[in-house]
Amino acid sequence: MHLHRQTILGLTGYLFIGTASVLIPSVMPSITSEYQAAGLTLAAIGLIFPVRAVGSILGNLLAGIGADQVGYGRMVGLAALLLAGGLALAGIAYPWLLFLVAFVVISATQGALGTGINALTADANPQSRSAALNTLHAVYGIGAALSPLIFGYLIELGVAWRWMLGGTALIWLFYGLVSLLLQPRQARVAGQRPTQLFDWSMLTSAPFLALFAIAFFYNGIAYSLLGWVALFMQESAGFSAFFSISLISIFYVALTVGRFLCAAFSERVGYGATLLGLGVGITATYPLVVLSSSGLWVAVGVFATGLSLSGLFPTALAYGSRLFPERAGAVSGTVNVSMTLGAMIPPLWTGVIAQWWSFQAALGVNYLMVLGLLAVAIYLQKNDNSQRRIQ
Repeated sequence: MHLHRQTILGLTGYLFIGTASVLIPSVMPSITSEYQAAGLTLAAIGLIFPVRAVGSILGNLLAGIGADQVGYGRMVGLAALLLAGGLALAGIAYPWLLFLVAFVVISATQGALGTGINALTADANPQSRSAALNTLHAVYGIGAALSPLIFGYLIELGVAWRWMLGGTALIWLFYGLVSLLLQPRQARVAGQRPTQLFDWSMLTSAPFLALFAIAFFYNGIAYSLLGWVALFMQESAGFSAFFSISLISIFYVALTVGRFLCAAFSERVGYGATLLGLGVGITATYPLVVLSSSGLWVAVGVFATGLSLSGLFPTALAYGSRLFPERAGAVSGTVNVSMTLGAMIPPLWTGVIAQWWSFQAALGVNYLMVLGLLAVAIYLQKNDNSQRRIQ
């Protein structure tokens, strides 16, 4: 991985994306309190979650197609400016419907930023895509882990949540302007820019569809675990609220450590072998979370699960960008849509199964996603070996 200008720009942006991704969850209690006082029900306020998903899907798809046309750096700069505008609008939007409109913009532009930065980083590091992308996503983990502490401290000081949105908007305004100023007049070499808006052969490529499945399984397993593990541990094992919530921090620490490790070794062992190794790891470690009743073993299981899931998405992006090197934007956007679907659907069925049966049964059913991930990883490893023999 070469730390030239585009890579540094991507790493800085993804650190800020880690901050932006936890901003709304961190201030959600304050948002809920204000709008409930204004007469809204929890059901109405809950619309923020499907709105977020819709905005993210639109942003990823549009940015994935557009970034390949206008250049990845320009897409990053424009998306950052739009995110700044969305945050500023949300900060001054007192009517709930206007706030939801602003939140659509925030979600869409965050998705566009993630797509643009992933494509920018992959394009800038053609010989070390997996190392660059795993490092990029490890930096995201650092931002996501530290930012809630900062927001929590500001809330304790009495800073209003709307001012925090405004302050974050200023950060993205500055980042967007700097990004655009750093772009060369010609973002890509003439002849390299795709003439078609979307390469439909991607959707008929078995390896690419396998990568789409990897992203879905990865986020489905992760979000189902993170969304329900604290409540599961409190209800099934009588763990304290502090210990149960701290499992989420343990997971993110493992995720960050694992991504740095994948950055160090994935280029040497190969993308397919990295995905297979992580697939075997999650197959072996996930049962520790579901079957253990000891606090120590659950913590070990959560850490090992985070470590095993860590490099799946960045390495899948690197694999896809290698398959379609001139479509890094479309690859990133499409795979990010799969991530969004993974964050929406499996946590929902996990809650439904837990309601009908138990949390342990629900998390146990999700082992089917683990086995699916392992099967896809085996296929991608075989495909990777075949491609190497051809080369």
